[in-house]
Amino acid sequence: MKKLLFSLFLFSSALVLTNCETSVNKGETAGNPVDLEIEATIFQETVEINGVKHFIEKIGTGEPLLVLHGGPGLHHDYLSPHFEKLAKEYQIIFYDQRGCGKTDFPQDTSSMNIASYVEDLEAIRTHLGLDKVNLVGHSWGSLLAVNYAKKYPTNLSRLILISPAPANSDYFDETFTNIQRKRSEEDTKELVKTMMSAEFENRDEKAFKKAILLGDKVNLVNQESITELYQPMNFTSEEASNLMLVNSLLERTYFDLNVVEGLEVIVCPTLIIVGDLDNVPFASTQSLHENIKGSQLEVIKKSCHYPFFEKPKQFNSAVKNFLDPEYEQ
Repeated sequence: MKKLLFSLFLFSSALVLTNCETSVNKGETAGNPVDLEIEATIFQETVEINGVKHFIEKIGTGEPLLVLHGGPGLHHDYLSPHFEKLAKEYQIIFYDQRGCGKTDFPQDTSSMNIASYVEDLEAIRTHLGLDKVNLVGHSWGSLLAVNYAKKYPTNLSRLILISPAPANSDYFDETFTNIQRKRSEEDTKELVKTMMSAEFENRDEKAFKKAILLGDKVNLVNQESITELYQPMNFTSEEASNLMLVNSLLERTYFDLNVVEGLEVIVCPTLIIVGDLDNVPFASTQSLHENIKGSQLEVIKKSCHYPFFEKPKQFNSAVKNFLDPEYEQ
């Protein structure tokens, strides 16, 4: 069984405006922003980017932070609740990447590669009217962010990498080994059983989510909190099928990967946040830190791959201190 498939999930041109709609959650009507409990607003739109309709969501107002989800193949919903406090002071912008979540899957599967994802990100920056962008990436999203930074370094204001995915192929293999060692025998058997079931094969929503929870719980210190982490995440049959396909197509990214090469071009202020118990080897994160000149490394104790969920106070303080050096906890 493929590593990316089995580990579930380590890591997340011309513009033509085709559809624009504000959220209609919580009984709101289209055309009116949605009020959050944090007194921020949600604005959603669907925009054609490089031939693919992309779903974009903005939360709050203020200086924009463009956030890239992990995966590959997930969508941004698992991040939204954990950036709500930051949305009191900043505008948090999410989008579902090509083929993920509410963003369409491209007709040409050959476009499912890092290069296309980088160009999608650049086109979204242009669409949003951002001269220089504060870019935030989680896990796989950090890998995408770094590749963007290497190609478009002058378009970045600041860069934040959260629990970065492995920096090269060897670190990826080591990460996979760490995950396998940590996963209990009972969970391994149940995961295989679930993924071999007819329900999973037919992308039944409950079976699919069960497999994701079983696969990803090893990326938390308290593995039983996985249900809470994924509470915002639901998958239609189509989204589940797309996720598996995206994951499979992008697996080749790790066949011969070395993201450290060329990092010297990144000159914007950079913050790297990592949990001390992450399954990604610390040496991998350290290699990014050492090769991005002037970068800051924040290690959050007693957290694994989701520090914004496991240690939100420490995470938010680290981000705010980086964005505003005069911020006092």
